[in-house]
Formats: sequence, C-alpha cells, structure tokens
Amino acid sequence: MTKYKPYEQLELTDDFMFSYVMRSNGELCRHLLESILNFPIDRIDFISSQETIDTYAFSKGVRLDVFAKSGNKSFDVELQTSNKRDLPQRSRYYQSQMDTAMLQKGQMYRELGNSYIIFLCTFDPFGYGQYIYSFQNKCTELPAIPLNDGAYKVFVNAQGTRGAVGDELKEFLLFLMSPSRFKARDNGELVKKAIIGVEEGRRNDEWRLIYMTLMTKFDELLAEGKEQGLAEGRREGMRQGILEGRQEGVVEGEARFARLTEILLLEGKMADLQRSISDTKFREQLYSIYKLYK
Repeated sequence: MTKYKPYEQLELTDDFMFSYVMRSNGELCRHLLESILNFPIDRIDFISSQETIDTYAFSKGVRLDVFAKSGNKSFDVELQTSNKRDLPQRSRYYQSQMDTAMLQKGQMYRELGNSYIIFLCTFDPFGYGQYIYSFQNKCTELPAIPLNDGAYKVFVNAQGTRGAVGDELKEFLLFLMSPSRFKARDNGELVKKAIIGVEEGRRNDEWRLIYMTLMTKFDELLAEGKEQGLAEGRREGMRQGILEGRQEGVVEGEARFARLTEILLLEGKMADLQRSISDTKFREQLYSIYKLYK
C-alpha cells in the first residue's frame, strides 16, 4: 500500500484539495486571479478542476488543475510544489492545447480570446527572487512592439522577495509555504477564504470518498504496473540471452514501465494506464509518445 496523506490533513498545497477548493469557490478563484494578474475580473462564468484536454488521438493530453473562463478570457492555474525544470516548455504546450481545443469548437483565429497560463509555485522557478514573472510575445528587434496575440504566461513564486504585489497576495504566498501558522479570523480576505475553503473541504464527505477512491485506485494500478514492469523486464532480459545482461534487463524494463505509470497517474489517464498493462502495442506507442526509450 502507498502511504498517502490522510484526508483530514490535506492542505491547499495538496493537488486534490487545491483543485476542489478552487472549483467550489468561484469567489476565491476570482480573488486570487485578480491579485496575481492585477486587473479586475467582474465574474467567473465557468470553472472546473482536473479539466482534461486531448486534442488528437495519441497526442500528449493535459490535465489542468483549475480552468476558468471570464468573458473571452481563459485561465489555467497550475499548482507546483516540486521543480521539475520544465515549466517554460509545459506552459508553451498547455497554451497551445487550450487554443487548439477552442479552435476545434468552431472559433476563427481572430476570435481567440486572451489566455493566461499561471503556475503557482512554492519555489523560485527562475532564481531571481521576483514574486511574479510575467511573459508575453514581443518583437525581438523592437521590444516596444507587442505581438498582441493574447497569450500570457505567469509564474508566481511563493518564496519571492522582489516586485510590487499586493499585501493580500504576499500573505497568501506565505500561507502556501506554511499554512499551519495561519488562522482564518486573523488574516486578510484572500487567506481567510482559502482557510475556510480547506476547512469546509475536509468536512465534505463526497470529496473524502472521491479522494479515498482515487488513492485506492492509485494503489491498485501502481501494484499492477510494478508487476507488469517486472514481467516485461524479465522478457527483455531473456531476449538478450546474455547472463550478465539479464538483471539489467529486469531493472530497465521495470524502471521504464514504472516511469510510464507515474506519468499517466499524474495526468489522470487511468484508462490509458489500465490498457497499457495488457496491450503491449499500445504500451509501446505510449513509450514513444513520452520518449521513454530503451
């Protein structure tokens, strides 16, 4: 069994709680977006969590932590608690997938609204100490000329010390780093809403059931993945036909399938993972898609 955190101990920085609290509390989501982007948002028209975008068969889909729309603006908020050093590339891919999904629904290019990919990080993604790193496309030769393509990428650093951000956002970032230090009654509105959202979430029996079901499924699939990885590794070792290479084949096969299992679980692709356990051709396709070569 995997040792996962008890539901009653989940904080806002836990992926499950973050997604569900933001989805259930449109006012908190709106308030947070306003604080980060520094422009008014009158209302949130649509909000969902764990939104999955698969634009093409066998393309690498994305699972968005929090997806929201306000008028012609789209927002994707991703919580990041570990630095895998791929955020610039991921932000590029997420934005392209969101735009492609919109165009597939019948929009013309000129109808694409502004889209904001926001990574809320508990670490400094660029190492310059800024609270917020904002990016948009500009002319290289004449930087004063913006492309005006409506594509924005924003990285929020909870460990930041530089830059002009509001006191409420500063407090919220401190809260992300150390939630146990804060009590709802003693803080600003943004942190107060977040704390109340987490407390209500911990009391939500439906969310608790979903969380426990996901963790149980995670255990089952992880066990199946390990078993399949061992079997695949043994087959690879036997195919090599070299005594000293057999153990390496077992380890390599197990590690490769374990990595595939981890990726699919993180992306919420349970059906793909289950199919990959028994369908070797499909598994090889996934190895190729995720560049998990031998």
